[in-house]
Amino acid sequence: MNKIFIGILNNGYIAGILILAVIVTRVIIRKAPKWINCLLWGMVALKLVLPFSMESVLSLIPSKEPVATDIG
Repeated sequence: MNKIFIGILNNGYIAGILILAVIVTRVIIRKAPKWINCLLWGMVALKLVLPFSMESVLSLIPSKEPVATDIG
């Protein structure tokens, strides 16, 4: 049960950072077509729906699990 909660917490944390990145991107590219807004929010929706994440060196969050699973 504890692993499930930590997994949901990690997914929500990463999705929150993605939401902030989308908001900043929308401010930067105000004159972009409407379909780009839909594409950006679609990425957020996919992150919230899909329970896995990919790890990358070039990512904003290089770790797959920002919250440690051995909390106590």
